[in-house]
This record gives sequence, C-alpha cells and structure tokens, in this order.
Amino acid sequence: MKTLIVLRHGQAEHHSTDGTDFDRALTARGLQDSTRVGCLLKAGNLVPDYIVSSSAKRARMTADRVAEACDFSARIDLTEEIYEASVTRLFSLVQRIDESVRVALIAGHNPGLWGLVETLFKPVTHYPTCAWTQLEIDVQHWGEITSGSPVELVTFWHPGL
Repeated sequence: MKTLIVLRHGQAEHHSTDGTDFDRALTARGLQDSTRVGCLLKAGNLVPDYIVSSSAKRARMTADRVAEACDFSARIDLTEEIYEASVTRLFSLVQRIDESVRVALIAGHNPGLWGLVETLFKPVTHYPTCAWTQLEIDVQHWGEITSGSPVELVTFWHPGL
C-alpha cells in the first residue's frame, strides 16, 4: 500500500514583481493555509517520507511551509517537470518515486494535479488553492500505479472546509 498526498499550492499573488507566472509568491493567506496543511498532516500522522514540488515559487513556498509545520526533515526535491504538467507527466513522476517511500507528497498546480486526482480516483468538484487529498493506493510499487489501480480517497481538505 502506498500513500500519495496531492497538494495544490497556496493562494498566490496575481502578479510577480518581474511579471512572470513562475515567480508569483504566496500571499499571507497562502502562507497561513500552507502552515495549516502541515499541522494537519502532523496531527494525522501523515508526515511524508518524501516531498517533490514544482520549482515555481508559489509551490516551493507551499512545500517549505508544509514541511516545516509537519516536521519533515529531509530535502524537498524541486522540479520544473511539475510546472504546467499534464496528467501523463505527473503519472510518470509518481511512478518513479523511490520504492523505500511509503508516504509521498507532490506539490504543484492545477489543472494537472486536479486531473491526477480525478484520473486516480474519480471526479472532484473543485480543487482550490491549498487543497490536498490523501489517496491510499493498493500497489506494492510506485511504478505499478495506473489509472485503474485500486484507490481509496481517505482525505479531501481545502481551506474552506
């Protein structure tokens, strides 16, 4: 059994100081919500073994806040591969997670993450900023995960709940 936590980045500024989408930072609310997510993960004994995040500023900031709040002590892997990623690309990334990892967290962006959750489980009505799902996937190896894998949605949370 593998646990996948799919986390959308927190609320971000509408514009970055240099005008690029990639460099938009979190707002005060985004920072606060990210810390809440980390606290919820810690309280639920869901501290990840591994975190991989988009290298876009808002996703990095979200992952850093979550990691700090849940006492994650390892290095966060950053990759541009998650930024504007298709569901196919996200599946490939998940399938390459090291086999020693039981609980993995992927932090990134819509529509890719929303699509990943919908493909693994079933359609969800919305996936707002700082939303996260805990998916329990009945496989022995990350590389076995497909759209037909047996999946249980254990948690769906977002700041409005």
